[in-house]
This record gives sequence, C-alpha cells and structure tokens, in this order.
Amino acid sequence: MARGFSPKVVRLNVRINEDIEEASLANISRSGLLALSNDISSNRHVTKLDFRHVCFGPEEGSILAKGLATNRVLLDLNLQHNNLSDVGTLAVAQALTEQGVLEALTLDANGIGDVGAYALAEYVSSSRTLKELRLFDNHILQDGGVAIGNAVAKCPTLRHLDLGLNEIGDQGAVAVATALCDYNKLSKLSIRANGITSVGGKALAKALRKDCKLRSLDLRVNRLRDDAVKHIFEALLLNSHLQELDLGRNSIRDDAMEFVAEVILKNKFITKLSFEDNYFTDEAAEVFLKLLQKAEHLSMTEFTIHSNYISEIKLQQIDLFMRTHARELQKKKRENKRQRSQSNVGVGHGHDTRDESKNSAGRQSSGSHSRSTSRISRGSREASKV
Repeated sequence: MARGFSPKVVRLNVRINEDIEEASLANISRSGLLALSNDISSNRHVTKLDFRHVCFGPEEGSILAKGLATNRVLLDLNLQHNNLSDVGTLAVAQALTEQGVLEALTLDANGIGDVGAYALAEYVSSSRTLKELRLFDNHILQDGGVAIGNAVAKCPTLRHLDLGLNEIGDQGAVAVATALCDYNKLSKLSIRANGITSVGGKALAKALRKDCKLRSLDLRVNRLRDDAVKHIFEALLLNSHLQELDLGRNSIRDDAMEFVAEVILKNKFITKLSFEDNYFTDEAAEVFLKLLQKAEHLSMTEFTIHSNYISEIKLQQIDLFMRTHARELQKKKRENKRQRSQSNVGVGHGHDTRDESKNSAGRQSSGSHSRSTSRISRGSREASKV
C-alpha cells in the first residue's frame, strides 16, 4: 500500500512504484495530484486506487479524470466521502468510459445529483466490465434513478448496485425492477431509504416473481406497507434465488402475517429475513415462532424482529430457536461435507481396486501365456526327437 502523498512529500517527479498493485493516500496537494494523474495515465501495475476522505472537489476530480482516461489496468476505484458533485462526477464518468476495464466504482457521499447520475448512466450503459457500483448517500432523485435503472438493463456484467440513501422514489425503483425483469444478472441490490411505497414494492415483486437472479435485496427504511408485503411474499413462493431480504423500518403490521406465513413454511432458499423496527405485536411474534418451529425445510439462519411492539420474552424465545436452528444447520452442513468427502474417497478407492484387479488379471494372463508357450516349446522338442 502506497501512502503519504502529502504536500510535504509529493514532488513533480513522483512515480508509483512498479511493484505496487494498490495505492491509497490521506492528503495531496494540487501539484501532487497533477503528478499522480500523469503517473496513473501510463501506469501498468496499479489495479486499485483508494482515495477515500481526501477532500477531492470538482477540480480535483477533473484532474484525476485526465489520468484515468488513458489508463488500461485499473480495476477498482474508491472515491467515497469526497465532494466531487455533478461536475467532478461527469469528468470521472467520461474518463472511465474511455478507460474501459474498471470493475468496481465507489462514489458514496459525493453530493451527486441527477446530472451526475445521467453521466454515470451513460458510462454504465457502455461498460462491459463493471461489476459493482456504489452510490450510497448522494442526492439522486427520481429522474436520475430512472437513468441508472435503464443503464442497469444494458450492462451485462453488473452484479452489485447500491443506491441507498438517495431519493429515487417509486419511479427509480420501477426502472430498476424493470431491468431485473429482463433476466439481468444483478445479484445484490440496495435501495434502502429512498421513499419507496407500494408502487415500487409491487414492481420489485414482479421481478421476483419472474425468478430474477437477485440474491440480496435491501428495502430498509422505506414506506412499504402490508399490501406491498403481500405482493413481495407471494412472489417469493415462485422465486428460487433470493436469500437475503431486509424490510426493516417500514410500516408493516400484524395483518401481513398471513402473507409471510406461507413463505416461512414453504420457501427453501431464504436464509436471512429482517422485519426490524416495524409494528408487529406479541400476537404476530407467537405466530412467527410456531411457523418457524413447524417449517420442515427451513433454511433461515437469521430472523430479525427486534424494535417492534413485542415483549422481551417473545424476542428471547425466537432468538433462542434461531440460534439453535442455525447450529443444527451448520452441523448438518459439516456432516454432508464429511459424507461427500468419504464418498469421493470411496469412489477413488473403487477405481484403484478395479485397476489392481485388471493388473492382477493381466499378470495371470501373462503367466498362463508363458506356461502355454513353455509347453508348446517342450512339445516341439519332443516331436523333433521322434
């Protein structure tokens, strides 16, 4: 890790060591950044740059972008917690479009609005390598969310998208859900804290019903109610991919129990489910516990229901069951792994036994052939004497 690009140590002739594959910094002057950008443009070794919390503004973003545009090896760029704003983001996005090989981009907390989101959407649409895009805690509104959602549908490599703590609303959620419906390979999606209501929830349920590839969905801190939960959990009865679902801090009440119940009993794929900080009561908690105990094929290892209107004793009962169940699942997993290992050893031993049998048979055949040859030879000598 290369550190220390501070105003005191950076010189115009600074070079990134060819042995270094990752570089980060804590502080840098403008002249140092110019030198660093020049190095990045021609460097063929550094694959990861970590520029978190370095006070980059729009000007610094534009300087860095000049070096990024001609770089052909960088795979991971982290610029979270700076102040690039739309101007700096536009420059970086255009540079990365030319760069063409980046796999992970983190731009959390950079004051990015819809203009920056449009620029990033154009980059994502054209990328054939990007796997991870993080835009948590920016100022992206509905139009920007729609642009990002439309871009997701055009990026075949994207696997992880974080749009949490923005304001993409239902329109943005619908756009992302539509991308998922097109058999997109996105596997992890966070759109927490985006003011999403039942409209967006139903759109996401439609994607889940089509058994999209999504494995983790974070809908925490939105405005989802029981009707959205109904559609989401009905979809989960047909979904075989989703493993983690976070519905914490929404507006879900006891009436949603009837939709959740069937999923707990029948779904074999959900491993983590959170209803933390909603409006469930002891009545719902009692039903939850009975369902969890009754489910024959329960794969769930985490079920979070704290910060509802549930008594401590009910929470302790559910927690105890889940901890015990998680240990049992882990034990079964180890046993299955051991049995598979023994089975593989047995198969290998079987091959060795058969090979040994063949070799033994070969030796016996060879011995028989030798004895036969010996008898024939003796017979020929006796015939010649006669």
